[in-house]
Amino acid sequence: MTMKRIASFLLTALILANLSTIAYSETDEMYECFSRKRLGLLVEIRVTALAWPGENITITIKAAASEANINLRYIHVNVSSLKENRSETLLSSIAFLEETHLSLGEANETSYEVPVPEDTLPGLLYGKVEYKLSVEGDEDVETEFDVFPATYIQNKPYEDLKEDYDVLMNLYDALETNYTSLEANYTDLQGKYQELVDTQTSQDNTTSLMYIFLATTVIFVITTILLLVKRPKAATW
Repeated sequence: MTMKRIASFLLTALILANLSTIAYSETDEMYECFSRKRLGLLVEIRVTALAWPGENITITIKAAASEANINLRYIHVNVSSLKENRSETLLSSIAFLEETHLSLGEANETSYEVPVPEDTLPGLLYGKVEYKLSVEGDEDVETEFDVFPATYIQNKPYEDLKEDYDVLMNLYDALETNYTSLEANYTDLQGKYQELVDTQTSQDNTTSLMYIFLATTVIFVITTILLLVKRPKAATW
């Protein structure tokens, strides 16, 4: 029970540490999900970052004797997923190296194709790696066990919905830009219209003043003529 709790804790910590890196990777891109050095043996695992249910993922396992001659009893890697009924499903059990001797500086690397079932739930696949080794000349045998986050299985309904949302957002942005442009044009036209109204009002006022001036002039002329006509004649003696 204690071992399962430790494995669960380690898996959770690794997922949180690597989730941001995985989320921004491109489909088919590989990323390093595991790297450990123990007793001079370096073990590295790389996997496909993103995949869809029904696709294959690639797992590349590398072991290198970086500091000493190593006697390997085995390196086993398991990759598991969750299905729709929340049951754990073993996708692949890989026996990478068994009863192998690695000289100092020697490395061994192999890639494997692992199919992902159609009913795999979206989320992270996870792996478990176990290896037993000893340093040449040392009788002590070490057994190592680790867990690691693997490929992120994408959610197709969510991705389709997100794609539709992005299309709608682009359309909204375009409409908003057009609306802003129309609003600016409307404001400009409204200003020009007001200028025309002001100009017309000024012209109307000038015309009215001219009519008043003309009317006043006519009245003045008529009045002058009448005064001249009706002016009393000078008396003659």
